[in-house]
Amino acid sequence: MKIALIIMDLELAGGAEHDVVNLSTGLHAVGHTPVVVTAGGRLCENIEREGIPVFRYPVDSRDPRQLRRNAGLLADLAEQHQVDVLNPQGVYPSISCYWTSRRLLRCGRRVPNITTIHMLNKLTWWYYKLGAMVLNRIADHVVFESQCELNRLSKRGFRRPHTVIPNCFPASKLDAVTEPREAIRRELGFRDDDVLFIMPARMSWEKQHSLLFEAISRPAVRGSRARFYLAGDGPLLADNQATVKRLGLNGHVVFGGFRRDLPRLYKAADVFLLCSRYESLPLSIREGMSASLPVISTEVGGVSEAVEDGQSGLLVPPGDAAALTTAIVRLASDAALRRRMGQRGNEIYRTRFDYDHWIRRTIEVMSAVREEFMREHR
Repeated sequence: MKIALIIMDLELAGGAEHDVVNLSTGLHAVGHTPVVVTAGGRLCENIEREGIPVFRYPVDSRDPRQLRRNAGLLADLAEQHQVDVLNPQGVYPSISCYWTSRRLLRCGRRVPNITTIHMLNKLTWWYYKLGAMVLNRIADHVVFESQCELNRLSKRGFRRPHTVIPNCFPASKLDAVTEPREAIRRELGFRDDDVLFIMPARMSWEKQHSLLFEAISRPAVRGSRARFYLAGDGPLLADNQATVKRLGLNGHVVFGGFRRDLPRLYKAADVFLLCSRYESLPLSIREGMSASLPVISTEVGGVSEAVEDGQSGLLVPPGDAAALTTAIVRLASDAALRRRMGQRGNEIYRTRFDYDHWIRRTIEVMSAVREEFMREHR
């Protein structure tokens, strides 16, 4: 199949953006022909490096007039490249793909709009109500990457045909890291006896770095060997750096900025950490689990779909700095517990979130939806 993946941009390097990288390269590896359409961004080169074409169109627009114009651009692309399936990532690209699909139908081409939903941008009832109404109208099929997000939209009236397929991370990227763990830790500025917590997250309000800084500032954490590496950039980077300096935490926290080498960082780390205000089912958590890292996370969204509290990690209430402090100290002080939880997390990853299964299941769903769409529109 020739599959067009459409995403607003590839700049933020979050879960949805990495999904497009992982899915397009996975489809390409098993003989399908993906093309990616985006407004641009840093991750474009990751895709182009694999020989997959990336087309830069203004699909990051929310303007209804541009959404209409994008439908024309996408229809031309679909004709030129004989695209079989449109796979927009999110509601706004899906609107353009709906019009694209219907325009192609008028020309005798039958190309379904199979929309992938990661997480809507606003966790408000009216936003999900609007999202459900729009998807009910425009999507031929919806792929959800978590049961949590399906539940949120179903509660607000979503009724379209759908499938839940959790996104996955190719563990082969971890196998490709050949550097000794100790060498990577020294490069990052950490000692061999430090307990290294890694938090790969955009520096933005919803990721709640402020909660982490409050926990680190407490004597129980300051007095431990816990050290923290924060990978990511974003609008709050300067504010977060100022907070760490003001609290006197520079000896405990390292800001790594945007990184393309997360598998190396996972190899160097001891614990995966995330303290978001809200999430769907974070891809980054599964990345940490694939590296046999125990997880500490706030219990939000679909996190519990992946993390077994007390078995593969520790879940804490969002906004509870005392609970986060307790979890950090507990794992920082117990190497055996870290190993046991990390091993269980890896087992969960291999049995529930296998990358090859994700690619196969995605192909199965897209093929079945395309066949049904072609029957319905003979």
